[in-house]
Amino acid sequence: MSAPPLQVINDKQLNARSNNIHTPIKTKRAVAELHHVDRLTTTGKPTSNNNHNTNRQQPPQKKKKEKLSSLCKTPPSLIKTRGRDYHRGHFLGEGGFARCFQMKDDKGKVFAAKTVAKLSIKSEKTRRKLLSEIQIHKSMKHPNIVQFTDCFEDDTNVYILLEICPNGSVMELLRQRKHLTEPEVRFSMIQIIGAIRYMHSRRVIHRDLKLGNIFFDKDYNLKIGDFGLAAVLANDKERKYTICGTPNYIAPEVLTGKHTGHSYEVDIWSIGVMLYALLFGKPPFQAKEVETIYERIKCRDFIFPADKPVSSDAKNLISHLLQLNPAARPSLYEITDNVWFRNTFPDKLPSTITKEIPNFDDLSFSESLINLKQCMLNSGLLKSSQPQSYDGAKNPIELVRAELEEERNRAVLPQSLSPGGTKNKYKEVIDLDGHRKFNEMAHKNRLKKAGENLFFKPELVATSTNMIKSEMSLKILASECHMTLRGIKSAEIDKRQSNYPSSNSSVQDPIVVTKWVDYSNKHGFAYQLSTDDIGVLFNNGTTVLKLADAEEFWYINYDTKEGWVASHYKLESKPIELARHLEVVDFFSNYMNSNLSRISTLVRETYHKDDVFLRRYTRYKQFVMFELSDGTFQFNFKDHNKFALSHGGKFLTFISPDRKTITSLLSNVLIEGYVQGFPSIDIFEKLELMKEGLRDKASVLTIH
Repeated sequence: MSAPPLQVINDKQLNARSNNIHTPIKTKRAVAELHHVDRLTTTGKPTSNNNHNTNRQQPPQKKKKEKLSSLCKTPPSLIKTRGRDYHRGHFLGEGGFARCFQMKDDKGKVFAAKTVAKLSIKSEKTRRKLLSEIQIHKSMKHPNIVQFTDCFEDDTNVYILLEICPNGSVMELLRQRKHLTEPEVRFSMIQIIGAIRYMHSRRVIHRDLKLGNIFFDKDYNLKIGDFGLAAVLANDKERKYTICGTPNYIAPEVLTGKHTGHSYEVDIWSIGVMLYALLFGKPPFQAKEVETIYERIKCRDFIFPADKPVSSDAKNLISHLLQLNPAARPSLYEITDNVWFRNTFPDKLPSTITKEIPNFDDLSFSESLINLKQCMLNSGLLKSSQPQSYDGAKNPIELVRAELEEERNRAVLPQSLSPGGTKNKYKEVIDLDGHRKFNEMAHKNRLKKAGENLFFKPELVATSTNMIKSEMSLKILASECHMTLRGIKSAEIDKRQSNYPSSNSSVQDPIVVTKWVDYSNKHGFAYQLSTDDIGVLFNNGTTVLKLADAEEFWYINYDTKEGWVASHYKLESKPIELARHLEVVDFFSNYMNSNLSRISTLVRETYHKDDVFLRRYTRYKQFVMFELSDGTFQFNFKDHNKFALSHGGKFLTFISPDRKTITSLLSNVLIEGYVQGFPSIDIFEKLELMKEGLRDKASVLTIH
């Protein structure tokens, strides 16, 4: 006797239970995301990748949470629905919430069935989440989105029937190849961006874009899948507040924006992470521990490995995409208009990409532009005179009561690449330097606009600092902080009024910390200044500063009336009680000279009349802050960029990771919107963090 036909998924019956089916659970391990970092739940915690060990009982406090996908029963070999029967095929893999099987209908057509156990749908919230995923995915119809086919249920599972992508995921390709070529990535990114633009035009945020959720169809076109964390906005101003995503790809505003929320820009951030991963072989913030990944994301702590031959245009685009301030990131239109895409561009990805590195050297510039245009047309990024084969003009999906506006199409390429163009028109678009400058100007404008409309509120947490033993010293330090904050405020007023101050001809480079070692668990904090003087701020609060240009040193201690008092000695007549201190200074001097590189080319100048020492250091998660005795504040950020505010906030000094240094009037920097020669640095974001550090230290007025 044949089994009764299955019903189409039903809201009321979704939580129905039955004990009639006893199908063993497969124990095949999950296909995890890169380096075993899985997707977050709505609580912001990573789901476990470990199977529950039923053979050995463990103490309750050590028992790991079982993956919800392990509750999923293997479907019967024949699944009957109304109007169509399906035959279960191979097990394809599993994630944190579902398992996937091949399904074949009576006509021989193969599908992928995402299978969710009803036992995992224990609450109304979970049920609504599943229905939302189905409704969103069902409404998607785009050539670069995995096609939704059907959904139904039996007594044990809920099935979501999807288009089969027989060539695996982009993540699997990256594991095989280690990293991809730039032409391959250009082609892939256009298809991905086309799908994202389609989703955003329907007010859908994916929120879990990653290489493991992007698949290859039979022709190696890319398709985005898994809408389990997708959300629909009622309008373009609405923001979401759920902490969700995959650790390596999650945007900083998702982690820190409990009050500000997040929107479309989280998908832009994920584009940057995927672009980096494809070109360099791993995500930019990769670490062993999830918490370390989060801290690196919140600090934008990533570098470009020197051993990977990636173009500067690609690195610039990645830097633009991975901006902490969402408002500073480029739009999808601006991404596809980037000069990086105007280079070698194939007409398709060859089927041999899993086995060998493709060679596109025979492609000419004009052929690449034609291929780019065609790829953009196919992905819905350009208007076409031909009817679209996908639902490109359908209204946004109806998950909210508010009426949603129709999808808007905008041309992406310059007019010279518009449909109907000729070879001569293609030849005109060869001014890559001009295009590159245009992209940088657009980036500067975004940074300026982001600075004016800054909603990104940094959260500073100090991890360590030195003990200040005099309240007079604290008052002096607070006064210096307030003076610099007033200088910054004055520069910001100049910016609003576009009031250019005098030229930078009178600019003076500050004295900065060029090397440092935190050995406060035993001796103290050692540092070298740009004057080559060596200092140690000992744990008892005293400082010994050994001068580089004389056989002399300073011994500095706190004072209840003056803040600090300094005693000057010659090395040949040092007090016996300071001999041990000098031995420690010499030890750190030798260590730093042997093991550390200078972070700057700054040196002692003739206008540096007084010797300078470090009054206080504070290690935040985002940067290390140094407060020097001449009123200079230095900030060493986790992304290896350094800034110094000197002369009461009048001057800003920038030191790049490769030691290039420039000092400018802060007013000029803010009016221009960037540091001269370094347009990709988000100066407004950095300045906001520096101001927050100054405010934090200005509030410390009593000894704890």
